Amino acid sequence: MRPFIAPRWIVLATALLALNQVGATCNDGQNNHEPKGQQTFSSPQSKPIVLSADGSLLFVANTTSGTVSVIDTSGNMLVAEVEVGLEPCSLGLKPDGSELWVSNHLSDSVSVIDLAAGDTQYRVIETIQDLDASGVSQFDEPVGIAFASNSKAYVALSSRNDVAVIDATTYAVTSRIHITAQEPRSLTVANGRLYVAAFESNNQSELSVCPGGGGGPQCTLDDGDLTDFIISSPNIPGADVRIVIDPDVPDRDLFVYDTTTDGLIDVAEGVGTLLFDLVVDGNDEVFITQTDARNEVNGGNNLSGQNNLIVLENRMFLNQIGHVDCGGASCSVQTDIELEPAPGSPVTTALATPYGIALSGDDGTIVATAAGTSRVFTLNPATGAVLDTLDLDAGVPADFGQQIPKGVALLSDGTGAPQTAYVLNTLENTVSVVDVSNPSSLSHTTKFTVGSDPTPDAVRRGRIAFNSGFASTDGTFSCESCHPDGNTDQLLWRIGGACFFGACSGDDEVRSTMPIRGLANTVPLHWDGTLGDPFGGMNGAVGTGGSVPASCDTSDGDEHDCFLDLVVHSLSGVMCDQDPVTNPAGCPLGGNTLSVAEQDDLAVFMANVSYPPPRSRRMDDVVTASANQGFSDFFVDVGGLGTFVQVRTCADMNSGCHALPLGADHNSSTLGGFDAPTMRGILDRWLQFSLGITNAEETLEWVKTAHPLNIGIPFPLSTFPTELPYDPAEGFEEDVTLAAAFAVFQPVYGKGGLDIIQMAEEASTGFSGALGRQVTLNANTASLPELTETEAVLDALEAADLAGQVNLRAVGSRNVNGTFLWQIFSFRSDGTYKNASNAISLTRAELITEAAAGFAVLTFTGALPQNYGVSTHRQPLLGVTTTADGNTGNPDLPHLPADNPMTLQGIDVRSDAVIIVDGDVVSGSISCTGGSFTPYCDSEVISLTLSVVPPEGLHLLQVQNPNGPLSVEMPICVDNTGVGACL
Repeated sequence: MRPFIAPRWIVLATALLALNQVGATCNDGQNNHEPKGQQTFSSPQSKPIVLSADGSLLFVANTTSGTVSVIDTSGNMLVAEVEVGLEPCSLGLKPDGSELWVSNHLSDSVSVIDLAAGDTQYRVIETIQDLDASGVSQFDEPVGIAFASNSKAYVALSSRNDVAVIDATTYAVTSRIHITAQEPRSLTVANGRLYVAAFESNNQSELSVCPGGGGGPQCTLDDGDLTDFIISSPNIPGADVRIVIDPDVPDRDLFVYDTTTDGLIDVAEGVGTLLFDLVVDGNDEVFITQTDARNEVNGGNNLSGQNNLIVLENRMFLNQIGHVDCGGASCSVQTDIELEPAPGSPVTTALATPYGIALSGDDGTIVATAAGTSRVFTLNPATGAVLDTLDLDAGVPADFGQQIPKGVALLSDGTGAPQTAYVLNTLENTVSVVDVSNPSSLSHTTKFTVGSDPTPDAVRRGRIAFNSGFASTDGTFSCESCHPDGNTDQLLWRIGGACFFGACSGDDEVRSTMPIRGLANTVPLHWDGTLGDPFGGMNGAVGTGGSVPASCDTSDGDEHDCFLDLVVHSLSGVMCDQDPVTNPAGCPLGGNTLSVAEQDDLAVFMANVSYPPPRSRRMDDVVTASANQGFSDFFVDVGGLGTFVQVRTCADMNSGCHALPLGADHNSSTLGGFDAPTMRGILDRWLQFSLGITNAEETLEWVKTAHPLNIGIPFPLSTFPTELPYDPAEGFEEDVTLAAAFAVFQPVYGKGGLDIIQMAEEASTGFSGALGRQVTLNANTASLPELTETEAVLDALEAADLAGQVNLRAVGSRNVNGTFLWQIFSFRSDGTYKNASNAISLTRAELITEAAAGFAVLTFTGALPQNYGVSTHRQPLLGVTTTADGNTGNPDLPHLPADNPMTLQGIDVRSDAVIIVDGDVVSGSISCTGGSFTPYCDSEVISLTLSVVPPEGLHLLQVQNPNGPLSVEMPICVDNTGVGACL
């Protein structure tokens, strides 16, 4: 672990002072453990179920409940339920069977569970992570785990495009292998090699733009269209917009390394679009569960309407097993194994979203899951023939489709022949035991429950509908296919977006896939604002001169009708076969596949998926100077070209794209009625903007140098050379794509992109930077030099708990009268750790002393506070009350001290909301202007007064409903002298 040191007296003194200022919290006087809150994150899984070498024990990652189940396979009985980190998603067994490693996707850590008989058996004995000097995780979103030996392990760090190399004896991160592709998740070690699959490997498709000029289908858009993107409409209405395959676009899928040297052996290209899992046989033949997008099929010229949704034939993706032969000096991509008939032919047994995969010991049989159609199937790897399929309903047809299996563990007999498959039905929270001894005739043996999913029933049912291939006419793809894990497939599609103004024909337009994370409070939905629109008027389809009625109603106090509007139009649109010959039933509103109740649940789910915590946020929630400058650059008018283009900042109200409170906007008066989604999560998307215009390879090359820019102003203007040049050898990167946009935005706004990019790295998504953080207290970490970092992490976690921003729990074993006992402690407001009955009360110093002596092993985790997921404690939102165009410094941010009290838009703000400035809880007051708290301010206008005005400069204001989500930051300016202290 890297040294992370926080001054303990400062952290705790600040937290205790804040606690006294805002009054008692739910931690005061509690006589039992504070319940853990709940939030749906829709995390991925990769190898979430594994068997011990002898098959006697089965281990299952229960992602939503934060536990690992240990099952005795002789009777399928629970041996232990081990609490680990937040969102455990992948498992790896040490070769000698002594330890189970668990990737915690949200905690940015790996939990090490002791499997050897002894005092700590089935207990977490170590937490592997990597914190920098400021306490920021460099171990973000770990997924796959693989061991080269008992002393060396690999962990895929998906969001950082790295593989961590770990000393499995000291648990230290010793080095990193950088993956020059996006989202490495699944990995395995075989035959002295490490194999890594890039999940978002893409398919070389991009927008047909060549700003530097060109001709033919590859270059239907030029620098003039790029200008229209800036000043007219990002959708470039009426232009010849196409989806093309560009052979110059990097398409690196499978990476192979030598496990002795960690040197790169080879990279296989052109395998699939989304790669889920992989296995390798004894001859280095690699088999990959994957889907391959067909977005280019109708990507051609559509000005005359010949490339609409119907052309895709209700087959968005091909479901495949990728095959790569790495047995020679280099890897050779083989013909993909198709799991369904070619498009145009009927599909009798759909195998949507092949996900988990296992290989028999004799290399003769593949067992894999089809997550989207809740099936397991066997396949002959030599011939590619599907041998048999089995529905995972356990003989109860009414339950079929609820399983969504994402993992499989396979037991082979002494000869290597397949015997028993254990299939994890991820969303049903069960394991199906399947007899695979005859691969051509699969049979169900039994099923048992694992974990304890805290997800609300309607959200869980909606997530099943979202993942179900049966939501599509042919059953071959689901909503999840395009929005994996609630994010995006990083692709452009022509699937129904329309344009009816200017030179538009009204036919399907090209649009990029949007995430469903964080959609709440951002209606209307999608790029054109045509779905889930409670406002009406102009939108991206009819332009500023058009007007349409509202498509949903929010007068009942929630947005459910708007999300339902999105659902029913999607089911009758992209999910439905538009061809009357193959689908004579047609596509009525809501489609023909999901019941009314399922549609309703799907709408509930889509409104409840959250963005994960920001990747680079510190545990104390203090942003860096660069990020703070980024907020200034994004929100404050610095005197750019706003007079000419009518857009003064990136957050310009109604004129720009990313207004308060969530960085989203609709009905843009200067951008053709365009609807912009939130800025949150933009560094999880390397394909950005509605047309992906800045991530086209030609654009990325073009922005490396300055070019004349004609936006209709009376003096010469040029683009700026990008601050982060694109490197084809590195591949697509989110920050590089965003920086490319500022090559053209910078001349307009007068600000570059680097600080804004850092803002996006750190800006709140509703969670403290301490959420999910962990540290294990054992004999090693309770002693110097490791103790320094241990105490620094505990300082931050305890301060966050006192502020009501995490629920700090300590779980593990203590030696009590000579016997190690399983115990759970909560951190309390008096600075002690107590069990549920308060019978045991220990200080941190006492726990450290016990651990240093070998008498305690405890893992501390910053869990969600109890009011996350509670309807009376929704996420509060802050904004300005003025919305008219033309305000100086738009948005009209509060300027203190004159604007104290501040009159603000306050959505879902309670009377007892906590006030936070620059990460610290401060004293002040909140009143509801023109309304009352019921429990939220029903007028949605609040008066917020700070007891002490901060020093001069830009500061970040948040509010938090007690022990619930935080608002995102709202910049406020303290400018006593009027000389631009906030620029």
